[in-house]
Amino acid sequence: MRIELRPMVAAALGLAGPVAWGVASGRPALGALAALGALAVNGVSLNGGPRARLCRALAQGAAVVAGTAAAGFAGVAVAGRGWLTAVAVVLVAGVLATAGGISRPMAEHSTRLIVFMVISTGAAKGVEPVAAAVLFAEGAAWGLLVTALCVHVRRTRYGAQEGHTPAARPAPTARALLRRWWGTLGSAHGWQHPIRLTACLAAAEAVGLLWPQPTASWIAVTVVILVRRRSDGSARRSLERAAGTAAGVIAGSAVLLWVPPSWLLVLLVAALAAARPALKERNYTMYATVMTPLVLLLMGHVSPATLGYRLADTAIGCAIALGLACAPYLRKKEALRAAVG
Repeated sequence: MRIELRPMVAAALGLAGPVAWGVASGRPALGALAALGALAVNGVSLNGGPRARLCRALAQGAAVVAGTAAAGFAGVAVAGRGWLTAVAVVLVAGVLATAGGISRPMAEHSTRLIVFMVISTGAAKGVEPVAAAVLFAEGAAWGLLVTALCVHVRRTRYGAQEGHTPAARPAPTARALLRRWWGTLGSAHGWQHPIRLTACLAAAEAVGLLWPQPTASWIAVTVVILVRRRSDGSARRSLERAAGTAAGVIAGSAVLLWVPPSWLLVLLVAALAAARPALKERNYTMYATVMTPLVLLLMGHVSPATLGYRLADTAIGCAIALGLACAPYLRKKEALRAAVG
């Protein structure tokens, strides 16, 4: 499988740019928050094409930026409020997960916003929600701009947009998508992912409340990274996600304990971000191993005292995700196979 360089360049510039701005301006924490906004939209594909579609692409970009800012605002606004934080995170995640059943793009965006909201509950400490939302929006806008320039606006020698091919059939209308989505809510299948995700998040938040410690939000972060909408029923793949996340925590925490120089931190963010597109479809264990330290680098430094907490939180999050989300699905599939066979 050929490695595409342009998505890797876009990812590196999209995340390293805000971090470099923060370092150059003497406000690395603010640059890291903007980079989190860019991370939330990294890999988003906007419909480009001829000029007739430019307005649609701009509207999609504006919606993505606004959604990122809103999710970040919600996460920062409810952070540190005990049971209120837990209830708000579970409810908002449930609503987004349910809305994700409307279409495949909606599923991708809702999953992205859930992950970003949960990450933001533990990332923007000491920053007002409005200020954090502005930084998230700026980072998201920068990430989309870099992606558009590197990936979507490269023309072939014939002047057509590269990667744009005429659709084989017209896309379903919004009304048709909503009608189909409403129909799925009448069956158990339509509620499967929202129930799995909210159950795991509720368990993660409950553990954080019963065992208060500096990195308790990482339990929920681990859960939303591991619990995906499309489950392939593979125990091996679920364990690979968990192993990659745990390995990433160890690697990222080691780097943060070392406290690298500011500009070396920029290079590390760029290298990790560039590796994500290349690994996502090829090796999910390595992808999770890269993704996790990248998030940790943007969330800020850790002390030796919190390293043990972070590792324990990761283990708890993996156990919740594998036990409540993956195991029941796998048992159901094995029972179905036995009945058919």
